Amino acid sequence: MSLDDAPLSPLMAPLLTAGPLKVWSVAVTILGDACQTPQDFILGRGLDHLMRPLGITNQALRVALHRLKRDGWVEAEKQGRSSAYRLTQQGWASTEGVRPRIYGADVPAQPVWMALAPPDLNSAEMEDLLPADALRLSPRSAILAGQPEGLEDWVLTPMQATPPKWLREALVPQELAQDYQTLAAACPDLMEAQALSEETQAVLRLLILHHWRRLRLRHGALPDLMLGREWSGAEAAQRIMPLLTALPRADLSRLNAA
Repeated sequence: MSLDDAPLSPLMAPLLTAGPLKVWSVAVTILGDACQTPQDFILGRGLDHLMRPLGITNQALRVALHRLKRDGWVEAEKQGRSSAYRLTQQGWASTEGVRPRIYGADVPAQPVWMALAPPDLNSAEMEDLLPADALRLSPRSAILAGQPEGLEDWVLTPMQATPPKWLREALVPQELAQDYQTLAAACPDLMEAQALSEETQAVLRLLILHHWRRLRLRHGALPDLMLGREWSGAEAAQRIMPLLTALPRADLSRLNAA
């Protein structure tokens, strides 16, 4: 019996409602996870094979792939009667850039700074100079991680104190905390997941990974660096990372030969 014909595992049902399944985003998740080198590709029928159990139709997949090609994320080439899809150079670089944040159990240590902008900068200029994952605290102040660049005229103070409640809530808004808790609760027990067929395990892995990736890309390293294991994302990781480690990736050779 093929995966398309197999009944949906009850273990997947809570994950199907744990957050949005935007087709283009699911496609990027699959390509980023299954393709381990820039040269790897997945045939269109292989993508369809993985997405159908998630309720994603071939027509929706085609529309999503067209959008990804238009936006420079995916490229396609004909292989016989099928199309082969891979990440573009831009798509691969973007995927590699966030891979440690998604697959790493721990965020590498780096300094955290309280930054105070010069008085002659307006709000738009300040926004342009700050890293994308900086946390604005006021019109003139922000918190950022890493080695600041282009902020020579700013006042930068190392952050070392335990964050007060108001700052914890700014780092992890209630909606984000709830989404992590929902995902963790939707994930199956590891032993139950490993009892499924290998193909179904691969689809389950992609579903978990998609939701995890979606949440991890909503914020930078600040929650991990400032809150350690004392926040909902770190608590969710304790349930999710063992599943991502144990469940198999989709097998490219089998998908492309199907």
